Amino acid sequence: MRDPAVNHSTLMLINGARGGQTAETWDAPTDTNYDLVRDTDLVPAGVTEAQVQVAWLKEANPGPTVSLPAQNADAYRLVTQLGNVVRAMKVRYPNLHIVYLASRIYAGYATSTLNPEPYAYETGFAVKLLVQAQIEQMRSGRVDARGGDLNYNSVAPWIAWGPYFWADGMNPRADGLTWARADLSSADGTHPSESGQQKVGALLLAFLKQDPTSRPWFLAAAVERRRTAHH
Repeated sequence: MRDPAVNHSTLMLINGARGGQTAETWDAPTDTNYDLVRDTDLVPAGVTEAQVQVAWLKEANPGPTVSLPAQNADAYRLVTQLGNVVRAMKVRYPNLHIVYLASRIYAGYATSTLNPEPYAYETGFAVKLLVQAQIEQMRSGRVDARGGDLNYNSVAPWIAWGPYFWADGMNPRADGLTWARADLSSADGTHPSESGQQKVGALLLAFLKQDPTSRPWFLAAAVERRRTAHH
């Protein structure tokens, strides 16, 4: 909201996130969470569901117990749920064009069974498989058994990777990202603390400022260039 590089003239940013709301609470268009977003986030901001065009989606499930590559792995269940979520979003937001998907942050410090490793890491495979399923369906027409119908000309938005948050604790990844114990909540070692939230926010902002599919509408300069060209 404060970054001057961001388009603040034609873009409205709405935070529709809900803490503790797992994938199953968003997987049908009749889920009450969509009414809550409409009534407590969109309407007070003076906008409608029909005006929602882009969304960032980050989801997980509580208490996973089966890891990959088991056929009943929790990551595979999340693929199906995410497919249901993006279709539900398309019903509620008929002009939704893009959904950027993100997977979990590091959970190696977890002190509860809410969503520890390796399950936090494996949510990245759920995202990968759903994106891959849409690419394959649009290429060949084959509907993925787990992801379901993801045709972006009808029942689903175009889906893509958003920012990737996982890094192996204090072992820096290629871009230098690390997760210190202080970046995670002292209560459960799972939710980001204030410093962890800053890292997530910085990664999201950097992604939207750099990705070729977001720059045209997210950056003020890009919007202004288009406006000038149209004149």
